[in-house]
Amino acid sequence: MTNKLLIVDDEVAILRALSRLLTRAGYQVFKANSGEEALSIMQQQVCQVVISDFRMPTMNGAELLAAIKAQYPETMCMILSGYTDFNSVVALINSGTAFRFLQKPWDEQTLFTEVKEAFSTFHSRAHQQQVNLLMSNTAEALVELHPNGQLGRVNGVAKQLFDFTQNHILLSDMFPYCTDNGVSALFEDDLHTITMQNRQGKNVELHFKLATDNSRFFELHFVNKNDDAVSNRKPLAAFLDKNELLSSVDGLIKSNTHFAMIAIHLKNYSYWTDMMGLPESTALFDEITSTMLSQSKQFNASLSFLSDEHFVLLLDNYKSELDLHKQLTDFIEPFNTSKFSDKSVHVEFVITYCIAHEDGDNAQQLLNNVLMSNRLYRSSHTHFFMRYDAAMIEQKRNQLLISKALFHAVENDELFLHYQPKFDLNKGKICSCEVLLRWNHPELGNVSPGVFIPIAEQEGQIIELGYWVIESACKAISSWTQKGIHLDKVAINVSGKQLSQVDFIPRVEALLSGFDIDMTKLEFELTESWLVDNLEESAEKLTRLKNSGISIAMDDFGTGYSSLSYLSKLPIDVLKIDRSLITDIVHNVNTQSMVGSVTRMAHDLGMQVVVEGVEQIDQIKLLEKLKCDVIQGFIIARPQAEDHFTALISNADVSIASVMGKI
Repeated sequence: MTNKLLIVDDEVAILRALSRLLTRAGYQVFKANSGEEALSIMQQQVCQVVISDFRMPTMNGAELLAAIKAQYPETMCMILSGYTDFNSVVALINSGTAFRFLQKPWDEQTLFTEVKEAFSTFHSRAHQQQVNLLMSNTAEALVELHPNGQLGRVNGVAKQLFDFTQNHILLSDMFPYCTDNGVSALFEDDLHTITMQNRQGKNVELHFKLATDNSRFFELHFVNKNDDAVSNRKPLAAFLDKNELLSSVDGLIKSNTHFAMIAIHLKNYSYWTDMMGLPESTALFDEITSTMLSQSKQFNASLSFLSDEHFVLLLDNYKSELDLHKQLTDFIEPFNTSKFSDKSVHVEFVITYCIAHEDGDNAQQLLNNVLMSNRLYRSSHTHFFMRYDAAMIEQKRNQLLISKALFHAVENDELFLHYQPKFDLNKGKICSCEVLLRWNHPELGNVSPGVFIPIAEQEGQIIELGYWVIESACKAISSWTQKGIHLDKVAINVSGKQLSQVDFIPRVEALLSGFDIDMTKLEFELTESWLVDNLEESAEKLTRLKNSGISIAMDDFGTGYSSLSYLSKLPIDVLKIDRSLITDIVHNVNTQSMVGSVTRMAHDLGMQVVVEGVEQIDQIKLLEKLKCDVIQGFIIARPQAEDHFTALISNADVSIASVMGKI
């Protein structure tokens, strides 16, 4: 098989240099200077390995590799980019989308080594997939033997003949005359014949044919000539490969057949491997595939095994969508029997489906849609059969568009800050504020932080965005100080992902060293749930920040653990009570009692209490009575641009009376 390699980079010079190097190394190299061109090439020449730049216009490396993995899951994808992009690539590596991160400028020997390893891994996985299919599909007895003579997997036909066990059986147990030269010494000729007893005590003449693999193991095909029960055995319905699957779908479409394409993902196989070990989990996988093949034959359906425990089923004999659900329930029913439920693990599937022609009018589109929807529902706890939802996919595409644009938001100068005032009930005036990130994209317009912040958290851009916010807030504080505007505190939201970075503390210290500002004016807000989930790490890093003078606030108190016992273990200065805890405080005595108790205990721990989401005068009066320290909400002021905010806090008349006078 020719080793095909696709290089993707928007810099022509890099494409040429890499192409020269890797062509000399013996690879067939294809070049693309954009993600779109790369996908077009993959449709014509499916490459085993793809090396892509990370920062590219229109479609970045993350989006390209995600698209390639969706259509060609076997392909080994690598990122070649500057080291500054490493943190953004970590999620791709952890998810399995990217095989390796290669740094620019590259070291030739390292590049050759990593590319060679990528191809080796591809061929190893492809070989293992072929073995899985062979073990599941063949009507012959089949045993896997390793070069050291240890017995590997045994398929169902061989189990019917002999009492093989899966653990610690050597070739010498089967063939006492096996020499020290190993398995190959036994089979000097192409064919070898031996007579053995089967489990019923019958003498069985077996013909062994050795198929050697140059790197991993030996396979022995047991061809029984005497046992009618095996010689008359009908072959199991074969798995379709991807090309055969697409061809079958094309045929159904051309014949105008109404059919469903169902994606079945074996959800927890990797967990089994970790828990049970490879031999046991592989044996269980073989049982599952045999059962699925048997079921597909019973339902007169076509079944394909793609990769990564993905199966695709074609059903065309259902009367309605409700009937389709019933058939799918019946299809997986064998996996609820004691044969599988008595195992040490539970067999769990993620099942989604598309219906032709409503959910796609060609084979590749249907396959892409059903696999994409399967991935989207993989983390869901639902046990229903979920149909492809075009609206949901469109939402995901919009998220990808936003995610892509976020990578360039800082360099394109699209970000800006708003400031929301905080009112000090003890001093009777505005003394502090919270810094809030805003984003205006030239095409998307003003994107709500409720939309882009969760995406940035998930995709990793929040780390660099967070540093931009800290730096921009420090610039604002420095400017205000020069103008004679002084605040007690300026609160900045810090993501848990940002805090968890190994270099967070030194980066913050280096960033802050460039500003001549009083560190005690800064307050870092972190969510309660993240702090408590990472208690030891949080305590260590927050203590270092606090020692530099920065105050620490626990944000969204009341939406997570809401346990003050954790507060004594963390260097918290400010407790922010979430808006959800005070929505009914005016009319609910229990809420009043709870907020009062939290406030008293927080004060006993030396903390200040801030209440956010305050919208009513009556709420202000109650919170003042309950001894809360600071309030924040639209009744005080909405988040606003810097010039409006500085004008507001420069007004000496901004007091509790003037705030109440607004109503």
